[in-house]
Order: sequence, then structure tokens, then C-alpha cells
Amino acid sequence: MRVALYTRVSTEDQAREGFSLEVQKNFLLEYAKNSKWENFCSIAGKDIYEDDGFSGATMDRPAFQRLLFDARNKKFDLLVVYKQDRLSRKLKDLLCVLEELESLGIMYKSATEPFDTTSSAGKLSIQQLGSFAEFERNRLIERVFPGMVEGVKKGHWQGARYTPYGYVLNKETKKLEININEAKIVKEIFSLYRRGKSTSQIAEHYYKLGVTSRSGTKFYNKFISNILQNKVYIGTLVWNRRRYEQKEKTKDGYGKGYKYVNNDATKIIEVPNAHKAIISVKDFEEAQKLLKRNRSNSVVKFKNNVYHLSGVLRCNECGKTYRGYMATTNHRTKEKKEWYRCSSIGVYFLKCSSKSIVAEDIDRQVWEVLDTICQNLHVLEELGDAVKLSAAEPEESLVSELEEKEAALYKNLEKQKGLYEVFSEDKINTSIYKEKAELLSNEEKRLRSEIKLVQLKILDSRNSIDIFKETQDFLLKLNKTKTKEDSDYAIKTFMRIIFKNIYIQNKEIVKMDINYPWKLCYEEGLKCLNQLKTNKKETKKTSREKVYYWLPTAVR
Repeated sequence: MRVALYTRVSTEDQAREGFSLEVQKNFLLEYAKNSKWENFCSIAGKDIYEDDGFSGATMDRPAFQRLLFDARNKKFDLLVVYKQDRLSRKLKDLLCVLEELESLGIMYKSATEPFDTTSSAGKLSIQQLGSFAEFERNRLIERVFPGMVEGVKKGHWQGARYTPYGYVLNKETKKLEININEAKIVKEIFSLYRRGKSTSQIAEHYYKLGVTSRSGTKFYNKFISNILQNKVYIGTLVWNRRRYEQKEKTKDGYGKGYKYVNNDATKIIEVPNAHKAIISVKDFEEAQKLLKRNRSNSVVKFKNNVYHLSGVLRCNECGKTYRGYMATTNHRTKEKKEWYRCSSIGVYFLKCSSKSIVAEDIDRQVWEVLDTICQNLHVLEELGDAVKLSAAEPEESLVSELEEKEAALYKNLEKQKGLYEVFSEDKINTSIYKEKAELLSNEEKRLRSEIKLVQLKILDSRNSIDIFKETQDFLLKLNKTKTKEDSDYAIKTFMRIIFKNIYIQNKEIVKMDINYPWKLCYEEGLKCLNQLKTNKKETKKTSREKVYYWLPTAVR
């Protein structure tokens, strides 16, 4: 077992507890030797990770950060410390580190305490620590929340990262004060909207002027809409309107992925006259009436799962994704159809001339591509053994190439180190050193670039195999699909499995990124295209009967 040993001491620790780095180091080395572990440390000239003179209250320690870097690269199997507080004196930080180590498959052990993840008893001790930490967090919430409520009632800003646009925070009084320049723009926004300008037109106006928000981003529709609806501009402080629901996850899964949900109206606190107003109550209420009227007249609700290709379709001109929307095609019968249009239109104010396309038309083009793939599935049968072999282990040639380049990089770094040692001993002059050092540095850059390229190839190969397996599993599960909503979701997922991106220009597909191995089927189909055209009349009926034999009912 490869083991990493870590020690830390601050001058305060050394004086109070009477142990130094040397004591910890000797103890841990002997401990590892008796346990017959292989010691690992990536720091040159060191056999142990050690931080001298750094507090355990901070995570910003050089040797500790190097240790975490090596852990993420799985350079060792077990982390051993002299005492648990050597790793961190903050329980929250300690638990975060242990959680990360566990996710990496790296065990943890305190040499002088019963805390470790190598035994069930040690895991129990750490779990108890976690329980106490959770208890403390809950106690903290119980103490802090009433204080925040009282602060809001006094008109104190309970703050986010940025105060509302138009205001700054007075840290002494904890209240919002007007920012004259920004307040002028807020007044203009309300005035323009009451004079008949839309949120898009207002956003475009300030976008072209280059005016930015507090976070540095240019104005956009939602930003304008939020300003028009925010009661802060009439001097009212609104708090506890929304919260993160930690029991529910978002579908995208980014970050922690907690849902941001609205609180019950009884839990929302509104404090009028908390600070100086920028907008009069009369102007604000007039804006709310206009917002309500415009929403009811223009917004058409639709189910997003109708648009099977959303997220896959892209504009070939500007690169933005196409989004689905519902539009009336016959004003007499009120008939509506699903369309796709470039997301840059009316949002980002980019001069994109891409035209909208009826969903049925683009669906027809896409299913023609799927026809071609289906007619050439025999390619996958021929590929079967290769897929199984690749699933077992990555491309041997790529791995071998990666090892060779990494070895060459190691030699290069050793040469640079040796060259510097010769230069530092005044055995070569400066001009020769600079010339040789530049050559070695250029070679190092080239090797690092080539290593990244090979790593990407290996990653792409593995991802391709994962996509193939996921597709097989997905198609097996699709037969269980019963409702229309489920089948819509199934087709949408299916499109993402087959396609990475589909680029549209002038209502036609001009380019496609098809996932492996379906790409091989499509390429084979293109080779046989001429032959298929000549036999179209004879094969049309039979191909339509057989073409979807591999798809479950839900997708067919």
C-alpha cells in the first residue's frame, strides 16, 4: 500500500504541546515501516509532506495543497497523520477533506487516535464527528435566523453578494443608500417601460450603450424585468421570498443542484420605508399593471418536451442553440405549430439572420439521417468484438504513446534541473545556459501539448464506449414507456445519445456531429447513397418496414 504521511506544526503548537515536526516525522516513518507500507511524497528531497509554521485553521498550506493535488491524481492509497488536528482544526474543513478522499478511494488514518477509514470502528468515529458537525450547523441556523429576522424589521439589508442595482450598502448603518448614477438609469428604465417600450427594447438600448450590471454583465431582458418588479425601489425591503430546497435536486445537476423555490407568503417579510425610494409608488404600480397585461397577452404556455431536438440544434451562423416556441400559423382557425428559432434573436441582440424552421420540417430531415443509420446497423455487428475489447481496456497504442511522452517529459525536466545545477556552479557561461535552457523549455512545452492531445484521444475513446453502452441500456428500457409525456422525453433523450450537435442554416442541415459508433453507420450509408437512390422504388417499402426494427415502440 502506498502511503502519504503528513505533519504540521505552528510555533504555538510546538510551545504548548511540546512536539515538533521532527518528532512527528520520526514517529510516522517508523509507523509506516512497521506496517510495511510504501512511503510516497512528490516533494523533491522530502519523504513526508510537512508544513512548518502554518495554522490548522486555514487550508492554504503549501505541502497540504500539494498533498491534495497528488490525492486527486491518485498517487497514493492511504493518508496518515500524527493527530487529527494536524490535518485541520476546523471540523467543517476536516469533513470536506475526508469526503473528498473517500470519493477518490483513498483511506485515512490518525496514527495516535482511533480515527480512520480503514476499519468499521474508525468509520463510526468519523461518522459521529459528522453528526456533531451537523448538530452544530443546525444550532447555528437556529441562532442566526431570528437575528436576521430582527435585522430585517429594523431595515437592515440581509445581504446577497450584490446589493440591488441603484443602491449601495452603508456598512455602519447596514442600510441601503442611493447610488446617484445607477438610480438615474433605474428611473429611465421605469419611464421607458411606462412609455410603451418592451423589456427587450430597453435591454437592447443599454446593451448598445455598453452599460453593465453590478456583476459586470451587460443588460439583458430578465435583468430589466427584475428591476421593474422589485419593491426595493419604492423603499420596501422584501426578505425570505425564496430558499434553496436541499431535499430536492435540479435536473441539470450542476454544482450542488438544489432547487430554488418560492416560500409560502406567510413566511415573507416586507418592511416599508426601510430606505430612501428611487421610484414613486404610483409609477411602480403602473409598471406592474403593464407587466401583468403584457404577460397575459403575449406569453404562450407550451410543454417543452414537445421539442425533441432542443439542445441539439445549433445555428451555423452564430453558434447559438435553437429553441422551441409555439406560433399561430392560421389566424382564422387559430391553428398553432411548433417552431425552432435561434436563441440569439431578441435576446443577445446579435445580428443573426437565421430563419425559424417548423419543427416538422427539421424532424423530417433528422429522421432521414436516422434512416441511413438504421439501414447500416450491420457495421455495428462487425464492430462487436472491437467494442468489447475497447470496453475492457483503452487503446493500447494510445496508452503506450502516452507513457513514452511522459517518460520523455521526465527526462527533459531532469536535463533542465541538471543544466541549472551546472550553471549555478559557474561551470558554463550565461549565453550557453540561456541557449540550451530555451531549447529544453520549448521541448517541454511541445511534449506537454502532445501529452494533452493523447489524453484527450484516450478520453474520447472511453467516452465513445460509454455512449455505446448507454444507448443499448436506454433502448432496452424504452419498451417500458407508456404515456405520451414519457415517450416525448424518451425521444428527446434518444436524440442526445445519437447526436452531439446539428447545425442549421437557411432551414437546412449543413453539418452534424454524430456520436460514435452511430457515426460509422452514417458514413457507411453515405458511401452507399448512390446505390440506394437507384434502387429506391424497389426498396422503399421493405426499408420502411425493417428500418425501425431495432427501436422500441415508444420511439417508433
